[in-house]
Amino acid sequence: MARRRKGLDIGDGYIQERFPDPQSLVKDLHQTGFKAIWMLDPGIKYEEGYFVYDSGSERDVWIQTADGRPFVGEVWPGPCVFPDFTQSKARLWWAGLVKGFIANGVDGIWNDMNEPAVFKVVTKTMPESNVHRGDLELGGCQNHSHYHNVYGMLMARSTYEGMKLANENKRPFVLTRAGFIGSQRYAATWTGDNLSTWEHLHMSISMVLQLGLSGQPLSGPDIGGFAGNATPKLFGRWMGVGALFPFCRGHSETDTIDHEPWSFGEEVGSLYIEMLVLYFKPIGFLDVDVSF
Repeated sequence: MARRRKGLDIGDGYIQERFPDPQSLVKDLHQTGFKAIWMLDPGIKYEEGYFVYDSGSERDVWIQTADGRPFVGEVWPGPCVFPDFTQSKARLWWAGLVKGFIANGVDGIWNDMNEPAVFKVVTKTMPESNVHRGDLELGGCQNHSHYHNVYGMLMARSTYEGMKLANENKRPFVLTRAGFIGSQRYAATWTGDNLSTWEHLHMSISMVLQLGLSGQPLSGPDIGGFAGNATPKLFGRWMGVGALFPFCRGHSETDTIDHEPWSFGEEVGSLYIEMLVLYFKPIGFLDVDVSF
């Protein structure tokens, strides 16, 4: 079960203040049977002295504006720059950072906001006139309009390759919000922020089926809805459906009521255990089926 907490972005001080020893945190989670899946967004805080920004600037890996300056857009940490994953040097740089990130004991990585999402603009993304200095085999130097649809996939690929660098004998777990044909080689997909409504429960079924038909075999929604407050009946029904999805997890934003199954009473808590048993029955088939 996942619950989004505000301020988890690297660089805004939250991790250092609340979790000064992340390795011990992960160790404690492992001892109680949990896996640690940490989030990485593409928006890098635009701040000199922040080591990720400084190392990326030294390697000249940022997406540029039409006049040749690094594009700066607003995301969770504030003003951010964005890696140009169409360049092999940017992908290698990112993979190296991921390798170091995994050293904290992280079991998997969750790539969010990688459409890429940008705040405070009508389009909710970066200008199509931005410039990617892509590798020749990908199409070379092109505007963002050319590369927009594959940006999330290339980020997931870079994350996957970084996890392989960290441990070549362990199959990576990467979760991505944005993808394209081919991204199933690198990551599972979830359907993005949804609402705690019956309409969105029904919608999640067709979305997962369509993703499967589109070559994305590991997908699923936020069980119970991301925004809004689920009722016990809605959450219970959604868990029942979710047990049949290839990817199944609960996830809600900060300002909702608790969306853990046991928060909805004994009946829903018991149903949750039944659904977990059902979910894990075909897991061996799914595990083999999506091995690449």
